[in-house]
Amino acid sequence: MQTLCESCRHLREIITPKRSRFLMCLLSQTDPRWPKYPPQPVGTCAGYQHGRSTDSDADHP
Repeated sequence: MQTLCESCRHLREIITPKRSRFLMCLLSQTDPRWPKYPPQPVGTCAGYQHGRSTDSDADHP
């Protein structure tokens, strides 16, 4: 399924040691209106900004 999160600059992809994948919204760190892990798929979002961050997008503990 398509989700806006995949192409949003506010996405941080979290990969667990068991290979589970979570999409964390970085807006949640500064604004409580945004869920930390939005239910997927996201079709519309007022905070959406196209373009992935140049930082590391995945955590691999």
